Amino acid sequence: MSDCIHCDIYALLESELASEEADLGLVAAKVTEVLVDLVLMATPEVRTALLADVIANVGHLIIEKSEQVETTGEPRPRRH
Repeated sequence: MSDCIHCDIYALLESELASEEADLGLVAAKVTEVLVDLVLMATPEVRTALLADVIANVGHLIIEKSEQVETTGEPRPRRH
């Protein structure tokens, strides 16, 4: 494992995503399930705020990375 959890997670998914027949919906559903598990680890008092943060971060990252794709033409995630 590296010092970058983003890179570690992407490395785990890379073989699944490399296939021409990759089911992005299924991969996204599995990653979403991990996010749900993380949210459920939080105390009930902070779950709503954590879920809101997750949703806000997803929206922000989609916008940010979409702009990177438009600039670089590269749809791959950046490595840290």
